[in-house]
Amino acid sequence: METLWKDFRYSLRVMRSKPMFTAIIALSLALGIGATSAIFSVINAVTLRPLPYRDPERLVMVQWQNLKSGVRGDRVSPDVFHTWKKNNHVFEEMSTFAVWNPQTLSGEGAPEQVDVQLVSANFFPMLGVRPALGRFFSEKEDMPQAAGKTDSPHGERVVILSYGLWQRRFGGDPGILEKTIRLDGVSHTVIGVMRPGYRFNELSADVWVPFGLDLAKSYTEAGFGVFCWTLARLKAGVTPEQAREDLKPTTGELQQRFPVIISGYAPYVAPLYKQAIGEIGRTLWTLQGAVLFVLLIACANVANLRLAQAASREKEIAVRSSLGASRGRLIRLLLTENLVLASLGGAAGLLLAFLLVKLLVALGPANIPRLAELDSLPVDGRVLSFTFGVSILAGLISGLAPAWHASKLDLNEMLKEGGKGAMSGAQASSLRGVFIVTEMALALALLVGAGLMIRSFLRLQATDPGFNPQNLLTIRVLVITDKYFHRTEAQIRTHSYGSEIADFLGRTIKQVETIPGVQQASATSILPLNRGSGLGNPIMPVLFDSNPDVDIASRPRVDYRMINANFFKTMGIPILKGRDFTEREIVEPDRVIIINETMARRFWPNASPLGRRIKLNRNEPWDEIIGVVGDVKTTDLDGEIQPTVYWPRKCWVYIFSDIVARTTVEPTSVAQAVMSKIHELDPEVAISDVGTMEDLAWRSIARPRFNTLLLTALALVALALAVVGIYGMMSYAVSQRTREIGIRMALGANSGDVLKLVIRHGMTLTLISVGVGLALSFALTRLLSGWLGWLYQVKPTDPVTFVGVSLLLSAVAFLACYIPARRATKLNPMETLRHD
Repeated sequence: METLWKDFRYSLRVMRSKPMFTAIIALSLALGIGATSAIFSVINAVTLRPLPYRDPERLVMVQWQNLKSGVRGDRVSPDVFHTWKKNNHVFEEMSTFAVWNPQTLSGEGAPEQVDVQLVSANFFPMLGVRPALGRFFSEKEDMPQAAGKTDSPHGERVVILSYGLWQRRFGGDPGILEKTIRLDGVSHTVIGVMRPGYRFNELSADVWVPFGLDLAKSYTEAGFGVFCWTLARLKAGVTPEQAREDLKPTTGELQQRFPVIISGYAPYVAPLYKQAIGEIGRTLWTLQGAVLFVLLIACANVANLRLAQAASREKEIAVRSSLGASRGRLIRLLLTENLVLASLGGAAGLLLAFLLVKLLVALGPANIPRLAELDSLPVDGRVLSFTFGVSILAGLISGLAPAWHASKLDLNEMLKEGGKGAMSGAQASSLRGVFIVTEMALALALLVGAGLMIRSFLRLQATDPGFNPQNLLTIRVLVITDKYFHRTEAQIRTHSYGSEIADFLGRTIKQVETIPGVQQASATSILPLNRGSGLGNPIMPVLFDSNPDVDIASRPRVDYRMINANFFKTMGIPILKGRDFTEREIVEPDRVIIINETMARRFWPNASPLGRRIKLNRNEPWDEIIGVVGDVKTTDLDGEIQPTVYWPRKCWVYIFSDIVARTTVEPTSVAQAVMSKIHELDPEVAISDVGTMEDLAWRSIARPRFNTLLLTALALVALALAVVGIYGMMSYAVSQRTREIGIRMALGANSGDVLKLVIRHGMTLTLISVGVGLALSFALTRLLSGWLGWLYQVKPTDPVTFVGVSLLLSAVAFLACYIPARRATKLNPMETLRHD
């Protein structure tokens, strides 16, 4: 330990004596270590840090899995939940929750749309979370009231507020408990406020209300049955696989009650943390691999610098060896110096990681789960340990080869005046060449990946969404349910409920079209490119045709949208065949529909669909197809287009809708006027998501944009490090060959010969690097398209990208070689002959 302490102090003296050299090495390592630690911080927060619940490893989600395709469905019906809960022997307890229709919070201030979740009484206690104020629901509050006592579906109208809503709407009033708020015009008593930052499985909510399973059953009977998520806590020692086996017998019971729906499905039990992470884990670990490439390039750079430094210390090392220092002692001294430098780089890297994490959180898309947690704890003990370990590893990787090579000395040769040692010979030059090839090959692989991502993103941006997004204002409106949404038995039987909402939307659109600058307006149940709209993606109903023998499980599924008059004209969606809805068809209950091109091509590839009759529900009347419109990207620009049916607004079952207005001026300039017109018709309507269609399209590609930006930034850093590395190596090579160059020039070599001599050496290494890098790229880029699915309309072996990146790296390397070569041609032969 005493010797180690002496080595440490000597290392500090060496660093102080060469501050510029120390700063360059520390900065190189800081870039690699900082980027690596930053990505690991995100991985730690998203995938490694335990979920903030009691015994989170025992929490699971129970769902259905299609035995044929393997596809799993998140939601089930209340009947299925009851059956699982009644028959299970492996769960301590089971609870259910659902994302419900957004509701209007009114009273003090302007009406506001709030996201609502239904939760069973044991949901929060099962998670082990505590409220910031008040309490959670009781079992009594989760039960329906006896018939005839009240029109309330629950025993009491009680709610729990999110911390954000409590702060934003009520100013953090500590006296909020037992106060009354109005949701959709109905009074509710506040009994609690949730703790700050609470989000379950990234499902945001402003308000929680008791579930009331009997109420859920009534919705099942009305045709809205599959909407419950099932959360369970495993008994101690029980695995998810054992839980699946335990639930399998219940499938037989359910098949007897629902033979068509349950056929071909089995229960699936998934750990909650897997559900929370989703597919983002692959992305993050891939990015971690990319930053490790950058770290390896930085280590190769540092190794080259240390080789150069060791060459200038050959006399010192020879003297130490002649005085009795063993080879192991010399290696330890040099490694200690490198580890001290790596520790300095690690400290700077940790600071850089802290700043990079803040930047990642700011730039990252909203759909990366748990990313917001980094705001409060960007660096924890695990990240600190990781950074320390990476720093030590980087110090060993970048220092071991130079230390080993420097300790191989010929004392007789070294102690002579002008003698050359191991660090100045051909072996050292070859080792430096290996490091250069390594870092340039890794940089090429990163550049190829970034090039593919950039080409993919540009093609994604250029994708035709199927409509004209320019000059389109979008506004979400939410009406109070009891005011506009009445469902009598006759309305349910004739599928005519929701007409009040449709009438309100019709009046609203007519008023909006009177605003100067508004060319035309319309409305739709869900906007294109809006994955997070309302309850999420609409339930895709089964398509029926005139063949009654086809089983329902084998029938295709289609998407659907409800639209108002002039929707296609307002959005700029072309009508390819047939005609648009007439004004009368929008209002009257005529059974006519319009389909998209994909649906026409898939179901009637060799015939016209016009005049064909279909229905989307077994109990509904037949609808006649009167038109075919162009395909529209419904959720993502790179998403698959689904067969889609457009219904007129006569039966508007959505209590929320999106109003779109095409303008002749900048869209947001008329937004205030549009909102005023809406509130003139109904002051209690909640308005949200005011923006433009172009902004919505930009948000829809947030994750591919983030991935492309991050990978490109890493590739540019890698390129910069590689260029600095080859420039430094060529400069050092010129300085080592000064005498040789002088002799050549004295014997008649001109500046062109010297230029070619130096550049040939550098470009030879570059060409080897390109070959190795291309082979590595061919092996790795398939991950981008296959495992990750990041590429859009670009092949993983795209020749344009591979050739272009190779030429770019070669050109940059040529410049890095040319500058030292040019300097070599300026040498004076007489001075160089006196060198050494």
